[in-house]
Amino acid sequence: MSDEQDRPLRFLRSWALERRQRQAGDSDGEAHAPLAGYADFVLSFRHTGPAADAQAALEDVVKRLAHAGLSVEVRAAQCARRHGRSATFEAVAGQLLLFIECPRSRLEHEWSRSRLHDWLGGMVALRRGADGSLEVDSDAQDDPSRLIVHASDDPTAELISVSERQRLVQRLVTGAESEGGAAIGAADGVGAVVAMHDRRFNQRWLRHWGGKWLIDRQDLRRIREHFGDEVAMYFAFLQSYVLWLALPGAVGAAWWALGRSFSWQFGVLLVLWGVLFTETWARRQSDIATYWGVHGVERARESRRPEFRADRYVIDAATGERVPAFSGAQRWLRRLLGVPVVAALSLVMAVFIALIFALQTFLSEFYAGPFATVLGLAPVVLFSACLPAYTALCTRMAAALTNYENYEFEAEHAAQFTAKIFVFRFLQDQLYLFLTAWVFVPYRDVFGGWVHGAYSALSTDKAATLKFSATPAAELVQNMLTGFVVTSQLVGMATETGLPLVLRWWNSRSLAHASQVSTAAGNDHNHEASSISGTGNGHRHVLSNMLAVAPTGVDTWVESANDADAPADIQQQFVARVTEELALPEYTTFEDYAEMASQFGRVAFFSVAWPLAPLAALMNNWLELRTDAAKICSATRRPTPRRVESIGPWLDTLRFMCWLSSITNALLIYQFHSNCAFLPHADADAMQRFGRTSLSFALVVLLFSEHAFLAVRWAVTHVMASWPGAYARITERARAQSRRRWLDKAPSVLRDLAADTAGDLSQDAAGSLAADSDDASIGAGADWRAELELGCRAIACWGKPKAE
Repeated sequence: MSDEQDRPLRFLRSWALERRQRQAGDSDGEAHAPLAGYADFVLSFRHTGPAADAQAALEDVVKRLAHAGLSVEVRAAQCARRHGRSATFEAVAGQLLLFIECPRSRLEHEWSRSRLHDWLGGMVALRRGADGSLEVDSDAQDDPSRLIVHASDDPTAELISVSERQRLVQRLVTGAESEGGAAIGAADGVGAVVAMHDRRFNQRWLRHWGGKWLIDRQDLRRIREHFGDEVAMYFAFLQSYVLWLALPGAVGAAWWALGRSFSWQFGVLLVLWGVLFTETWARRQSDIATYWGVHGVERARESRRPEFRADRYVIDAATGERVPAFSGAQRWLRRLLGVPVVAALSLVMAVFIALIFALQTFLSEFYAGPFATVLGLAPVVLFSACLPAYTALCTRMAAALTNYENYEFEAEHAAQFTAKIFVFRFLQDQLYLFLTAWVFVPYRDVFGGWVHGAYSALSTDKAATLKFSATPAAELVQNMLTGFVVTSQLVGMATETGLPLVLRWWNSRSLAHASQVSTAAGNDHNHEASSISGTGNGHRHVLSNMLAVAPTGVDTWVESANDADAPADIQQQFVARVTEELALPEYTTFEDYAEMASQFGRVAFFSVAWPLAPLAALMNNWLELRTDAAKICSATRRPTPRRVESIGPWLDTLRFMCWLSSITNALLIYQFHSNCAFLPHADADAMQRFGRTSLSFALVVLLFSEHAFLAVRWAVTHVMASWPGAYARITERARAQSRRRWLDKAPSVLRDLAADTAGDLSQDAAGSLAADSDDASIGAGADWRAELELGCRAIACWGKPKAE
């Protein structure tokens, strides 16, 4: 074994000693100070060039981390290889692990800097009042020096939450050197900057959520403190979406039981439901951001993206410092250059989907030859095999175009990336259904003539292999929608959670076996295996994060070893598990939001055709709350905390879908509702095969429904505006208190001037005003009485005849 692997792992030793220390306890009951040596992040350093270049690159990375005030410990990455009943550990060629620790003093400085930056960016400092309610921290607002964090007298005191600590340390690692960071990125050979999972927290989290129907504020608070605002905001949105689906789910189930598809009443309910959900969520996310103290964080703009490249420097209006900037005109030019690229990719996707649709329609509606059932599955297989790969290509192109546009801050970058991806996702999720309802169904006879004509030119036995499309129009749309909703939900759940968990279990079998073999001699201590975890504040630390899989041999080493060396196999197992976790995919909320947006579109667009769609979405999302939690805990890396005050551009996406749903619902009801009193009568046979196909009347229905939607949304937004949100109430109360404090200190003349009525003026104030005035008539009581008497005489003369 190499000398490098024999060297004791400082993090492992510190964690194990603290564990023994806390288990033993103190006779006087006082808590121990936390031991130094915990890691906040692990960096995966890779280099494929010559050894000299790799050493130079590593030296540069380590020096920059040290210059940023961070401590570093380096280890070679390891993996476990299984050989029958035995297992060995091998170093991963070309990969090192850099354990990063941020000292408390550096963390205090960075936290103070972050709070001051928020204040300069216009964020309002909040605090809890004596009654527990939120209020503006007027002392900090008036004196920003109060935002500075000073060293605590109690070294064991928790400074900030786990997620806030990780956010600050991650900014030190990846932030620009001009802002005090190390500017570590992919260009430096660092493939990942990851915080290790706290498996004890993950187990408690999954166990707790598995035993309750709904999550509450305390659950969201724990998620926010552990994973950050972004993940907690996603779960808050998903919970709200689940609750709002209850209304259309219940009504839709009743309508389906009564056999009332394409009901105009249900269509109106769906449109109104969409407006109410989006607008109430806009208010709720603002209130959540206020309660979490991040309202205005996107306006304050945190550290610049490491990928941002400035072309000039400007003077910051708030601080007077020279800050990097990029020309807005040049960015717009880059946006325009990306428009034809996105349009071309979208056109290719639309053509591909149309071809798959044409093939499936031919095989399912017209083809009656050999292997018809088997061939009918070919379009589905082709769609499932090719479209995800092309969507991934479009996603990479959208990411490249957004990076080329060179946005300074993450919020702007995410909004533009989402706008590009939405086009591809919308075509992928909705175009198939649109083609079925408004292309094939109205013109099925035209398509049938083309198919029979083309087939007759190629074959002489068309009667034996072709048929005419006979599926009723409404049933065709319903079957297509049912298949899409059910299949997408089952496939999505399997690919997001099931498959990654199976693959990780399979890949970790050798590592688990190695842990069992290496600790077989220490079975006397194996009963403590499940209790090996971080204690106290240790849940943010690397070693305690390994919880349920920590090797039991640590107990033997801690109790028997007096030197600083841990057994080599213990360290190897730990490093191997860290290496395994670094190999997991990165977690982002983008895919989860995209999935919910696609589902929202199907529910809002086509539920009038299949009223059970909202109920199916409700059941899926109730499970999604749990499966997404399991995915975060087991199938992805630990999310890097990021502060957000909203769900970002996804709210605008949902609003757009609400507007479009007013059109799609109206057209579906017009086309397929058989006996609506205010719709034109149609022939029964034509209604069954095509539905109503009058384009002129359809245009009238479209315009009416859209304008009705705009009126409803205007009414809803104005009614909601009459009830101010939490942020408006708190800030207005703070402004009123600030004015009141100012008036208490102001001279009496100014206080009287600020009074509500002139009758509140004191005699002293009135006298002083009269004395200071150049007009002697002001304050002279006799003058105004005389003028009043003249006015009354004039009024008394009204209506009297003039004297001759």
